[in-house]
Amino acid sequence: MNNTLETNRLILRPLRPDDAETAFYGWTGDPQVAEYVSWLPHHSIDDTIKWLKEIEWPPENTDDTAVCDNYIWGFVLKETGELFGSGGLIWEEGYRLYQVGYNIKKSHWNHGYTTEAMRAVLNFAASRLGIKRFAGGHAKKNFGSARVLEKLGFVYDRDDITPHVDGVRFFDSREYFLDL
Repeated sequence: MNNTLETNRLILRPLRPDDAETAFYGWTGDPQVAEYVSWLPHHSIDDTIKWLKEIEWPPENTDDTAVCDNYIWGFVLKETGELFGSGGLIWEEGYRLYQVGYNIKKSHWNHGYTTEAMRAVLNFAASRLGIKRFAGGHAKKNFGSARVLEKLGFVYDRDDITPHVDGVRFFDSREYFLDL
């Protein structure tokens, strides 16, 4: 199965270990990018390498991608070939649904790239995996992420409190769902 997706301006491709430095200096190690998400900023390229191994896709010669806990792509600008972010679907046991997630370099915020990329991801999930319902959420103060979810057609469900992966910190959040 070909796991690369294309939009008008972007190529979405599985991330590779050699993307670690770009990802770390671009978004995974940036505390400002991680301010409103449940993961903590990476402290080193080694943290990013570990993450890249955790989200690795199955081999391309298999059609059995439906068994994955996540489907994460790197976002690449067609025009320049620049890798500037990542996003996709993460299995959320509490919802028994895939939740959308995304992070991009600050310099690429407010250009519509995340919405464009995530439309392709949702289309992939619906057409290739048969998934028709998704969860989404954002920190209440993350207005950019709220706009992305709303543009994608997600519908607000409720306010919530989301824990960081450290289990110590929490933030007020808003939860959404999308039915295709």
